[in-house]
Amino acid sequence: MHFLLVRRRHLGVAIPSKELSKIQPIKADVHIHGGLSQVMGRCCVEAWVHTEVAGRDVIPRLLDAKVTGMAQLGLNISGIEEVDGAFYAQSWWCRLP
Repeated sequence: MHFLLVRRRHLGVAIPSKELSKIQPIKADVHIHGGLSQVMGRCCVEAWVHTEVAGRDVIPRLLDAKVTGMAQLGLNISGIEEVDGAFYAQSWWCRLP
């Protein structure tokens, strides 16, 4: 599903609300799927931004992803992301374009 996506954290630290409105959203085709995660080495739910280039993610995937809020015009997806071998909390604010 196509959204305007804003990442709500940087290396696990929440971005203040007044700063979130200044961030340029990514136009994203967001997919969520459960299955075997290569990163986690087990089954988990992953959220990612679909691209035409196979094997290349625009932003790190959300692992153990879950929808933590939803309203008429968008939703929030939370999970963890892997950046340079470290895991950090992350949330995506996804709203309709």
